[in-house]
Amino acid sequence: MKPGICITLAVVLAFAVSCAGPRAFTKGSYEDPNAIALLDDRFSENDMQLIAKKMIQSMVDSHIAGSNGAPVVMIGKMRNRTAEHIDMTMLSNKVRTQLLQSGSFRFADVVNRRDIAEEYEYQQSGYVDPEQARGPGSQTGAEYLLTGTLTANVQQVGKDKLIYYKATFQLTNLLTSEIAWTDEKEIRKAYKKRHIGI
Repeated sequence: MKPGICITLAVVLAFAVSCAGPRAFTKGSYEDPNAIALLDDRFSENDMQLIAKKMIQSMVDSHIAGSNGAPVVMIGKMRNRTAEHIDMTMLSNKVRTQLLQSGSFRFADVVNRRDIAEEYEYQQSGYVDPEQARGPGSQTGAEYLLTGTLTANVQQVGKDKLIYYKATFQLTNLLTSEIAWTDEKEIRKAYKKRHIGI
């Protein structure tokens, strides 16, 4: 084989090996979190925002909001009944944050109850000034329990795929166990399968 051909093959081979190395996302930019971006057929942050927006507005407009002041709500189980891994805590946190900021609802801190109880014990131990010490017996009782369920239905024929999500939220009166408010948000997305280039 001629030396020129050998050198050319060596260069081509070296180039091919370098191109086949590991790849990583190295350059990024900030994007508007409210912009619609459907990169794949999974549940996205846009879906979460649509659900949260609907539930927040519906609760603020309900007869419960502002009745005898801002009612106290505790967040209960948020159930994901889909086949996908969806962070329901993120969804409930978004709803809670915006409802608190609206001034229409107050929320009992269910997640940190154990930490609060431990702090009560410490403050009652004698290390804290008795006039400043906090203790059990003064917490505000929740009036309503907020729960939610997310379900999905997927239909696929050939290259076409339809995904339907339904989120249902409800407020249950803790005194009577009656459902005081409920609403749902439906999302339907269509996809078409195609080849992906490198």
